[in-house]
Amino acid sequence: MFGIRGEVKVQPLTDFPERFLKTTTVYVGDELVERRVLGARLHQRIVILRLEGVETANDAEALRNKKLYVPASELIALPPDHYYLHDLVGLRVVHVDGTPLGVVRDVIQSAGNDLLVIQDARTGKDVLLPTVKEFVKSVDVAGGVITVEPIPGFFDEENAVTVQGGDKGEDRGADDA
Repeated sequence: MFGIRGEVKVQPLTDFPERFLKTTTVYVGDELVERRVLGARLHQRIVILRLEGVETANDAEALRNKKLYVPASELIALPPDHYYLHDLVGLRVVHVDGTPLGVVRDVIQSAGNDLLVIQDARTGKDVLLPTVKEFVKSVDVAGGVITVEPIPGFFDEENAVTVQGGDKGEDRGADDA
């Protein structure tokens, strides 16, 4: 985020940037500092917000590179086969044959497809699985399970990686799990 005269420009990580026109509260940064929204407008794909307590360019500058979160009660209902990325974290991952493969530890957004970071049930190491229909066969958020059919060898120890970070607040369609 960065500011002009106390306003902040927000690069939305959502398919629904218009949500900011209706929300009255946002949470800023990892600390989830609550800020009342005093005004909002869209400019192309950018959201420009006026936030309570942010009155100068210096105030806005202090928010640069911080993430904004909307209250869970204001999440937009998604169509069938669409999921919020944060809903996938913690789900069990099983092979189509029923074999437990691990648990989704994180979701990484990438230019092509999002990647599920799955903590392998056998090794404890992370495996990155692209969220494409060829691999992800079904997602049952309510049941807590994702059924996958990865290519053979995908969950071998040599394919495990070390992963840090990630973002779980975005929404994605079925092609992106």
